[in-house]
Amino acid sequence: MENEDLKPAADAKPRAAFRGKDTLGKNHEQSILNILRMICSEAIRNPDFGERLQTIKRLFYKRDFDGIFLQPENLPVYTAQYVPRRALCYYEIFSAPELLQILQKRPTVYCLGAGSGSELLGISAASCQALENDSGDTPITIHSQDYADWSPILISLERAIRYKWGIDEKHISYKFSVGDLLCITPEIEAHIAQAQLVTVMFVFNELFSDKANVMNFVKAMVKNLRKGSHFLLVDSAGSFSSVKLTNREAALLTEYELIRNEVKKMGSLVAEINEEELDALTQSMRSVEQKLALVYTVFRSSIYAHLSQQDIGGQTQDGLSVYSEQFQTNCPPFD
Repeated sequence: MENEDLKPAADAKPRAAFRGKDTLGKNHEQSILNILRMICSEAIRNPDFGERLQTIKRLFYKRDFDGIFLQPENLPVYTAQYVPRRALCYYEIFSAPELLQILQKRPTVYCLGAGSGSELLGISAASCQALENDSGDTPITIHSQDYADWSPILISLERAIRYKWGIDEKHISYKFSVGDLLCITPEIEAHIAQAQLVTVMFVFNELFSDKANVMNFVKAMVKNLRKGSHFLLVDSAGSFSSVKLTNREAALLTEYELIRNEVKKMGSLVAEINEEELDALTQSMRSVEQKLALVYTVFRSSIYAHLSQQDIGGQTQDGLSVYSEQFQTNCPPFD
């Protein structure tokens, strides 16, 4: 019997072939958790797990993110404690029809602050539905980015996913890069520009620990996102409880909200006016069209009667066409 707690070897062959939406079995959530159990069991069995977890929580309270993520020994504990809930959450988010439509186009998904693997696992699970039609030549690319080196965790996740779910390189390609979002580099800008979907999930809270530089990140997003690409922001409103605004910033946001509401009202009013007057305008134009047709018919009759009374020397048969070549109007030519 297979031991679900053992990590697959680097050269392990998939346990089963990829089966599209049936890959996750009857209980999708449990299938996701089984992946995490496979890669986190060693960390959970470690006698220091509880103590290190309490240390991580204390550092979170102090907003000392470097103390958490720049210590390699904390990363497996963080993954075991926090990734399961978020991975399930992201799976549900990406199972929404709007995001499945994006995944069906096999995009490059650039996941910012995603080193722990929640996005990698959640999006991979949702992609099983999007990859139901296995005829595409280009794989979905999930590019995880973080300022700490999570590569051991992400490599273990990738191996487990490929082993358990049969997902290979033609289905999903995985990438990882290290970079600081508060110090935007040309490399980060290039990755943003190349992606069809950029995600920022539960990251803004950490970025706002350096409010002076967080606006540079926002500017980089606005500058480099391509037309037609998508930006997904997921966060908790409570995460920003410690963010304080100056009086000027608060006043600016208030004025922006007022302007937004007025523009929304104006848009609704224009839509109502258009809807009310459209039928009346259509009827008026139809009446004009009918009158124009009548005038045109009378005009043709008058021209024909006039030519019939003229002695044009045997050209009666084609006189109408001769005259029509000399007399140009916007109406269609005579038959």
